[in-house]
Amino acid sequence: MKQCPVPCPFVAAHNNDLVMIRQHLIEGYQCRDAWLALSKLVQDPRQRKDCLERAAVLDPDNEELAIAYLESRLALDPSDAFAQQRLNEIHTKRLLSDVKTPYFHEPPKPRLIGDILVSIGAISEAELHEALSEQRRTSLLKSDRRLGQLLLKRGLITPAKLAKALIIQQQERSRARTAPQVLGEYLVEKGYITAAQLEDVLAEQIRLDMQGKRLSIGQLLVRMNLMSKEKVDQAAREYERLFWSQFNA
Repeated sequence: MKQCPVPCPFVAAHNNDLVMIRQHLIEGYQCRDAWLALSKLVQDPRQRKDCLERAAVLDPDNEELAIAYLESRLALDPSDAFAQQRLNEIHTKRLLSDVKTPYFHEPPKPRLIGDILVSIGAISEAELHEALSEQRRTSLLKSDRRLGQLLLKRGLITPAKLAKALIIQQQERSRARTAPQVLGEYLVEKGYITAAQLEDVLAEQIRLDMQGKRLSIGQLLVRMNLMSKEKVDQAAREYERLFWSQFNA
């Protein structure tokens, strides 16, 4: 599972290219900007709503994005009481931004990878803050700007620890959306592999990546004798059909 920076350089270069944006997501990138761009390119209101929902999950603190998603829900169903209530709450909270009140309760949000690593004891709060400072100083165009990669290079975490944090993050995100966003999640949700097996595969993928070796989740599943090549190809086709079926594939 690959987390894109915000803004995403790839999306900035292909912002109006529907095929390239779709392919970026098919390849497993967790990319807020790609879903946001796709929401502007699709014609169907339901597809637009789905795109905005996925973007909002990846950027839960972005109120403008939350408003756009809720408005897309109401455009489809003006009687959607939950969406109207949440929209009203956001607007009211903006008006009362300087007033502390116990009356508005945000739903649980998926945690950032750094917070998860702290919670499982992989790094300290001080180490997280230092890594985040380095991340902010690094160019957006550098491929190693991801927090996990910075922590690996510093020797503060192991591939196994990062894989564990990614699995926890995936499980938290699963509770906030209706469909898997990457192949690994699909394989777990459909019972092809377990979450523990995916964690082992991610750890191996990260370890090899540090050596400059790029292997896909599917290649590693076959290599580690967790799935046959035929099963991987079958699952990949199922996942691709699922993805494209939502966006006029």
